[in-house]
Amino acid sequence: MERQEIIRDVHKQIENLARLHVQYGLYHTDGFRAHKEQIRQTIRENRVDVKKELDQDAKLIYKRYFD
Repeated sequence: MERQEIIRDVHKQIENLARLHVQYGLYHTDGFRAHKEQIRQTIRENRVDVKKELDQDAKLIYKRYFD
């Protein structure tokens, strides 16, 4: 997978994570935790530099749910 495609996928997944929480209230479910872990794994495996490669919105959401 090309680098820009990986970054776009991470953006999309982070935004979906926030949507699961805000719109559907699924913050405390196993599915939410699994989705969050899958995002972490993608970031780790592809060595995504969150501070440099994510756009501002995705960084804010990332900080909210992962820090």
